[in-house]
Amino acid sequence: MKKIYTLLVALLISYPLFAQYETVVFNYDRMYFNEGQPLPAEKPFILTGSVGKDVAMVEVAIYGSSDTSKEPLFVNSWKRRPGNPENRFVVPLNYPLRGNAKYTFLINFYEAANAMQQQQLLHQLNSALHAYIDQSFVVSRGSVVLQKHPRNMRSDMNAIVNQGLNLYRSQINYQFDGFSDIVLDKLDQINSMRLRRARRNIVATEGESSEALRLKYANSQIEALKSLVSQEVAQFANAPLHALTDTRKLTDYASEKTRNVLALNVGYGGVYYSGDFDDFSSDTAPYAGISIPFGKAPFNSAFWTRSSLSTGVFLKNLNFGDDNEATGPIVRRPIYLALGYRALPFIRVQAGATLLQSSQASTSISDFNLDRLYVRPFVGLSLELNLWMDLSR
Repeated sequence: MKKIYTLLVALLISYPLFAQYETVVFNYDRMYFNEGQPLPAEKPFILTGSVGKDVAMVEVAIYGSSDTSKEPLFVNSWKRRPGNPENRFVVPLNYPLRGNAKYTFLINFYEAANAMQQQQLLHQLNSALHAYIDQSFVVSRGSVVLQKHPRNMRSDMNAIVNQGLNLYRSQINYQFDGFSDIVLDKLDQINSMRLRRARRNIVATEGESSEALRLKYANSQIEALKSLVSQEVAQFANAPLHALTDTRKLTDYASEKTRNVLALNVGYGGVYYSGDFDDFSSDTAPYAGISIPFGKAPFNSAFWTRSSLSTGVFLKNLNFGDDNEATGPIVRRPIYLALGYRALPFIRVQAGATLLQSSQASTSISDFNLDRLYVRPFVGLSLELNLWMDLSR
């Protein structure tokens, strides 16, 4: 008993060692991983590499092609802890790569943005937004008309800000989620504004014409919108930021080749022929076939990974009594097609249909008659064996 306890403790202590991710080293100068070796496939891994002392953040993005203008498949980052003198970054990549495939990696290096950089960023964002607002309004004699719907304008302004922030990342993971509904309400208000009310809202100077007063009123509302937009942008741009200082792009980098699996099933199944629950005709026989899973771990859920489409043949003909023997076409054995589910690691439950042919006097394989074919349901239980095949995909 004491030995058993000792073995259990040893297994518990050693489990984290087996659970550790594989480590991949990025060489900045030579632009490859692990001395040019393919990347691990079908499992998460950790990417590490050297960084300069001023690098505060490293961001790694994985793309399915060389076009990095699209959304990445996966993004993760490393941030330097305050006071951490380490010269290496460590980024867990919890995105299993498909075997024998090619991916593009974009590795971005950021340093802490100084006050001047952040002021310049805020100035650039405000200039772009104000220019967009100015060109989006048409002031007529009686009203102010927007060139686009207010919601479309807000979407355009969100795009302007996100484009301007493309070279920056928040140090505190604060995201710009777009302009608020307050900005949208202001756009709606200006869009429905009637300038004949200008005299009620603007203090007119002596001798000022009605047209000048209406223009003054319209400009005051547009300036109020600009001020509101600038305040919301400043909430993000004035927070601590990291600025992009360097980037490395590795295009079409290969993952390691994975072996193909052919799942063989050998089991025992029953085929129903006719009759009701109390009195029915059926027969059982061993069968063998293959299974094609609907999904592959770790890219699909456990349900789809365990589910499959199975096909094969019964190893002997079926006898339903009264000299009613059933064979099958082509191979002269019953053929089945079924849906299967791997209930246990090596046990698959299957249910489907069997293609049968009435027994004939001739034993020729070519003796094929459509009039003698019929289909009956079947269920089975099989032992599944995976055969590894070193075939290219």
